[in-house]
Amino acid sequence: MKRIPQYKPDEFKPILNLDWAGKAMLKKGLNEFFIEPLQVLSEAKTPSQPHRKTVNDFVFIKKGFLEKMVCSDTFSVQENMMILLPPYKIRTFLKNTPDIEGFYCHFSDDFIAEGPGLKYLQDILSYTEVKNNPTLYLDEQHQERIYLILQQMESLYAATDNMELLRLYLFTLLGEIRHFIEKLPKQNLSINETIALKFRRLITSQIQNLHAVKEYADLLNVSPNHLNKTIKKSTGKTASEIITEALLMEAKALLSLPQYTVSEVAMALGIEDISYFSRLFKKHTGISPSDYRKGIDLSY
Repeated sequence: MKRIPQYKPDEFKPILNLDWAGKAMLKKGLNEFFIEPLQVLSEAKTPSQPHRKTVNDFVFIKKGFLEKMVCSDTFSVQENMMILLPPYKIRTFLKNTPDIEGFYCHFSDDFIAEGPGLKYLQDILSYTEVKNNPTLYLDEQHQERIYLILQQMESLYAATDNMELLRLYLFTLLGEIRHFIEKLPKQNLSINETIALKFRRLITSQIQNLHAVKEYADLLNVSPNHLNKTIKKSTGKTASEIITEALLMEAKALLSLPQYTVSEVAMALGIEDISYFSRLFKKHTGISPSDYRKGIDLSY
C-alpha cells in the first residue's frame, strides 16, 4: 500500500468537502489543471485532514488570509502573498477569513513538461525549500501583474477548454514568480543550515523507514548529538521531535483513508508492533488511532 494518501484532483471532495470535480464536470483535464476564485472556501469544512496531492498547487491572496500547515509547520498567508506547494508535501488547510478573495490553482508536472514551465517551477521550489518557507510576499509590481494573469486564467478556464492557451498563461505566471525571486537577496547557507536542509529532505523521503535520530545522523555523517543541536538551533525543536511530528502527520494522513486498517497504517509506517503504534499516537495526540479515525468519519 502507499504510505500516504495521494489525492488526485477529482478525489479532492473529502479534503475540504468541496466538490471541485462537480464544479468542473464539463471540463477536461481536471487532474492536469484547475483554477477557481478563493471565495469558494466559504463553503469549505475546516480544518482539513492531512493529505498529499498528485499535483502542484498554489493560493494567491488578494484580501483576507488563510492558514495552512505544511508538514508540521504552520504558515499564515495574507494579502498579496502566495503559497506554492509541490505534490510530496503533506498539507493541512487550517482556516481562512470569511471575506477571503484571491485564487486557488493546481497543475500537474506533466501539464508544464513541454516548455519552460517545469524549469521555472523547479527554480521557485528550490528557493522556498532553502528558506524552509513556501510563502512569498510579493512586491507591488509583481502583485499587480500576477493578479491580472490569474484573472485572465480564471476567466479563460470558465469560458473555454483551450488548455494550450491556459498552459501559456501558466508559463507566464511561473516566469513572473521566478523573476520576483531572482530579485531577492541570495541565500548562502552555513554548514549547519545545509545539514538542516538535508535532514528535512531525508525526513520527507525516509520517514517510513527511519525513526531514530542516529539513523539520520549516520546518513548525514554527523553525530546524533550534533544533529540534535543543529536542528534545535535551526527550528527550535530537536531532531527527535521533528521525526515524531513527521511520523504522526504520516499516520494521520493514512488514517484518513478508510480502506486501510489501523494495523495496515502502522505497518506502512514501518512499525510492526501495533500496540506501540497506538501508544505513540495517543501519547502525542491524546486519542487512539481508532478514535481519531472515528472523528474523521463523523465529520463527513
